Amino acid sequence: MIIGNDIIDLEIALDKPRLKNDRFLSKVFTKNEITQIHLHPNPELAIWKMWSMKETAYKAHQRLFQLPARLDPISYECDLDKLYVIKDKNTYIINLENDENHIYSWLKFRNIMHIKLPYSPNYKSDFLKEFSIRTDLDLRNIELCKNNLGIPELLVKNTNNSLPISITHHGRFAAICFPLINC
Repeated sequence: MIIGNDIIDLEIALDKPRLKNDRFLSKVFTKNEITQIHLHPNPELAIWKMWSMKETAYKAHQRLFQLPARLDPISYECDLDKLYVIKDKNTYIINLENDENHIYSWLKFRNIMHIKLPYSPNYKSDFLKEFSIRTDLDLRNIELCKNNLGIPELLVKNTNNSLPISITHHGRFAAICFPLINC
């Protein structure tokens, strides 16, 4: 299962404008994306929407091809209007929501559950508690871990199965998504 998500705290992101930072823009965005940003009614917000889309696609691409961690944002091409990202001829359709506080994006896929939490040093424990409640799994039988490439998984101990998950946090927010499948 291919999943990915990203969350951005807009209070932090918009505190340091990036639109006039050509060096930043050219390292992260293609010429086409920079044009999209400048044409957007809120260019600073467009920057962070695209960043979130790229992060989401990166996580999905890394999991799909079992790649070691290495984000090269310029190699992910976004279309902000149609909400997709292309990487190496692979197209990732993105869901994107935002309000005045945050942007949240995730790979468009059926049967994905999301748990959004306020960020705290204990957000992973809080996630496990909420996951346990939503799935009726005993909290003692679930554990967050990473595979040998550093990709997060949820281990269901009594079955020795693992469930793919995607974890994100920024500023005041954290979110985790996972597929709705039998654990």
